[in-house]
Amino acid sequence: MVMLGALGRAQSADEYDATKAKAREALAKGEYEMALKLVEPLSRKAPDDYELGLTLARAYRLNGKLEQAERATQWLLDLRPEMMGGIWEAALLREAFGDLNGAVELLNTVYRATAGTRYGERAKVLADLARIFERQEKKEDAGQLRREIERLKELEKKN
Repeated sequence: MVMLGALGRAQSADEYDATKAKAREALAKGEYEMALKLVEPLSRKAPDDYELGLTLARAYRLNGKLEQAERATQWLLDLRPEMMGGIWEAALLREAFGDLNGAVELLNTVYRATAGTRYGERAKVLADLARIFERQEKKEDAGQLRREIERLKELEKKN
């Protein structure tokens, strides 16, 4: 498969995948502007790539571009409503908009849908819930979640 890259030149599938990976790495490193610069041109070339759309929605949200993040997240939910990545992103977007109760509801959905053996992923969802509980002044609930996060991390190390 060949598509046009950000500079208008032919881009192979390997280059496309490498650019997507670089964008995800940039997000992980907190380089949100760089991630957006990498992923926006790709999204115009491959508008039906769910994984790319998820990276785009995250990059918009983390860059504070909430209207664009909302559109990208809605696209994810419309395309694949059963995919937890879109629901998780919708939860974090609700948090960014100040709808903490809505964020908790969606994060609970993601947590319940995450396999019990996916310890690391479950811990990440609980970390988001704990952060929101702290914002809601629910310190005891947040503390319980933090203890569960530590337990999950220990289980992940053992497996």
